[in-house]
Amino acid sequence: MNTYKKKLFLDFDSTIVDSIKSYCNYYNKVYQFDQGFKIAIAENVNQWDLRDECPLVDNPEFIFSNGYFFENLEFMPNAYEVLERLSLQYELIICSIGTYDNISLKSLWIQRNLPFIKNSILIVNDGCKMDKSVINMSDSIFLDDHANNLFTSNAEFKILFGKEYPWNTKWLKQGGRRIKSWLEIEPLLLKF
Repeated sequence: MNTYKKKLFLDFDSTIVDSIKSYCNYYNKVYQFDQGFKIAIAENVNQWDLRDECPLVDNPEFIFSNGYFFENLEFMPNAYEVLERLSLQYELIICSIGTYDNISLKSLWIQRNLPFIKNSILIVNDGCKMDKSVINMSDSIFLDDHANNLFTSNAEFKILFGKEYPWNTKWLKQGGRRIKSWLEIEPLLLKF
């Protein structure tokens, strides 16, 4: 019996989970009494560092490495159910970049909330390239919301996930494939 499963590499932030929403919620809670505060609206974010909606933050990594951020982190719509079904056909591997604090909290979150995903590659971004080119993804599928990660990957099949942002439009302009939701991804990947 053949037990080989094709590898499906998955970004974490803004692909599996709605990191932008959690970040804005944290900002609204913590900075609400600061001078110059305006409510951050996740749907209006257009900058990778979220400063367009959360301008009072000096260090964005502080929020991404905060327990409250992870305690209030939600799955992207339908992500959990689709990933659970895809795990029957694919070897799911989460591949994400962050600070040491972010990665340690992310690892715990994955362990608690995605028990059917057994593999993660978590890269600390302290001085490394801010892409995932160090990971061998040949003969696999890769799903990410950031164009640079897709361009630098050696994955066989690459898919841009989610909303169009300034940090991923280059992928679209060059004819890369984009899927907007987990319900669109499922039928595509189940065909492989």
